[in-house]
Amino acid sequence: MALTRTLTATKTKTKTATKPAKKAVTLRDKKAVTPAKGDKIGATKIARAARPLHSETAGKTAARVEVALRSVKAPVAPKRPSAAKTARIEKPARADKAAARAADKPARAEKPVRARRATAMVASEIAEAMLGELGVAGEDSALERQAARSQRERDLLARLAISVGRTDEMPNLELAADIVFADDADAVSVLIAVIERHDDVHAPDAARVVAEVGTRAPELLLGHAERLIEMIDATRREMLQFTMLALSPVASKHAEALWPSRDLFWHALADLTQPAELAQAGAVRLLAALCAAGPDYARTLAGGLVDLLGKCMPRDVAFFAESVLPALGAAHSHRAKPVLDRRLKELTPAEVARLRRAQRAAQLGPPLAA
Repeated sequence: MALTRTLTATKTKTKTATKPAKKAVTLRDKKAVTPAKGDKIGATKIARAARPLHSETAGKTAARVEVALRSVKAPVAPKRPSAAKTARIEKPARADKAAARAADKPARAEKPVRARRATAMVASEIAEAMLGELGVAGEDSALERQAARSQRERDLLARLAISVGRTDEMPNLELAADIVFADDADAVSVLIAVIERHDDVHAPDAARVVAEVGTRAPELLLGHAERLIEMIDATRREMLQFTMLALSPVASKHAEALWPSRDLFWHALADLTQPAELAQAGAVRLLAALCAAGPDYARTLAGGLVDLLGKCMPRDVAFFAESVLPALGAAHSHRAKPVLDRRLKELTPAEVARLRRAQRAAQLGPPLAA
């Protein structure tokens, strides 16, 4: 009985010792061979699971581990969002933060009414002071400009023929030549201002200088032509003769504006029994310029200008012919030839020579300066 019990106990121990080990190997092998889907199993865990617990199952366990390694998919790293997407995501967040901060800030307390009024008064006083300084500076500069212009006018008037006590035109011609050489449009403006203010002493010579400048360089006079056109009015007859003479070199450029005043120009030539004066010289030049402005003007004015050559005093024939003949052109010059041939016997040799020069100049170019 005792021996039987001993043998039974030994068998029981042996079975209990071997069975758990076999079960442990089977469970661990199954875990290593069939991992759950989606589990991230590292290489270290798989290697540990593959270590055999019994020498008999080593080969089977290695084969199962190899199959398990092949079946396990390596984990894929998540993609990083692009910089543009990150910026789009961050912008709303920043805007929300800024809005939250603005909402958290306490509202500024409004200034009292008295403080605002005091600030406005101080600002207005400062502005008035600054404007006052600017006004003083502007007045000073205006006075300086006026003084400089007055000095400029005195310098120009001092060079006129009347100022130097001369009766010939040489001082006026020299001044006009200097103005043209210096391209001095401001000097032309100053001389026109002398005519505008009705300066009877200096206006005749000023008009002669302006007319000479316009003949040599019309561009210097074109900028001031509007001022002269405004002075052509029946109410300003005392200055009309000077205005006509000064405007005559550029009258053809403003024929439309001057055409309504043609009767006023003819009126200045009503009395031809006296030697030609400044008024007649200006009127003839102005009418001749209008006649040269176009064929329509010439058809109206050419006959009157030819009659003028036949009715004027003998000493004025060559003088008028210098302005009239170039204006008639080829279309009407034949009308003037018999009239001038008839007047030749009334002229002195010097006047005949001057008339011949006028006829040659009419065939070549613009009218001569008187």
